[in-house]
Amino acid sequence: MNPPHPPIFRSPRRHSRGRWTLAALLALTTSCAQLPGVGASPTPDPAPTLTLSAQPDALVFSGTADGSGAGASVTRTVTLSNNSGAPVQLRNVLFDGASAAFGLVSPPSFPRTLGAGQSLNLNVRMLPGSPTGVLRATLSAVGDAAPIVAVPLAGLRAAGLEGNKEPALAQIVDTLDYRIDVGGSGLILSTGPGLIGEEVAAPLFERASAAPVTLRPVARYSPDGPSVYGSFVLNGGAAQTQPLGTMAAGGHQTLNPPLTAGSRTTFDPGSQPFGIYLAPNSYAAQDTFTLDRLNTGRVRHAVRTYPLRNRAGQTVANSYLLGFEPSENGDYQDVVFVLENVRPVADR
Repeated sequence: MNPPHPPIFRSPRRHSRGRWTLAALLALTTSCAQLPGVGASPTPDPAPTLTLSAQPDALVFSGTADGSGAGASVTRTVTLSNNSGAPVQLRNVLFDGASAAFGLVSPPSFPRTLGAGQSLNLNVRMLPGSPTGVLRATLSAVGDAAPIVAVPLAGLRAAGLEGNKEPALAQIVDTLDYRIDVGGSGLILSTGPGLIGEEVAAPLFERASAAPVTLRPVARYSPDGPSVYGSFVLNGGAAQTQPLGTMAAGGHQTLNPPLTAGSRTTFDPGSQPFGIYLAPNSYAAQDTFTLDRLNTGRVRHAVRTYPLRNRAGQTVANSYLLGFEPSENGDYQDVVFVLENVRPVADR
């Protein structure tokens, strides 16, 4: 097939006096405007938008002043991604805030160019030292022209392992960015049956929607050893337990404790009311239940339940924080769970 010919222009008719008619001039102008590059200025391509993103958008750590415990060797990775169609120049990665509390493991060299679609992994850890308590900083990647991405860091640095060196429940929820009044800022809380802070009565639960229920251990400040957790239902007044997983040995005294292989954090309770329990472990010889009348240890009200509030102080629908006290001192942070997609129900 032959290529198409360009438009053929025919001479517009003239009046007898040799002047162009107005219609003829308009036709000629319109025809010329249809030719490439004729009658219009070329539109330049838009400049690429340089963007740099980070995943995850926040990092949480835990450790001790002397570097002992499971959190000492934990590193977490933040990935910087160049989502634009052009290279991005990175000048440096900086820490501010409690900057001495955090550092990079095997940091890359800077400045460097991050090509279009490329990414860079940064391995971050919390360092031993002082002060103790809740520590916050920001990891910032500084670009050459514009892009700056910031990742908030939160760390909980305990004075040491176990006993009165452990962090308080209030510090744990603060580090996790939950805005909850747990009933006191000190390590030891009341072990009485009365509700404290924003605690609600929640001996049992029911599923709030058809989706699975989520049960996540978010803190464990207890003696070492494997620790089994799960759900239970009532069968003739007695607890029928269903193990869901095991917090691993060697993973105590830390936020977000590691789980053994095969552990589950979601389950389907059906339509029957259920509770949450901890199995006997190395320091507590009895099961520990959200339902007080089932507890046989020295603390009968062994679980305190709080509506979950996010970092903005907003209530997270159908979500609760559960603090367990299987022993007797009343710190309620031996194991801390977040339970989602549930509503509390009364004992039946």
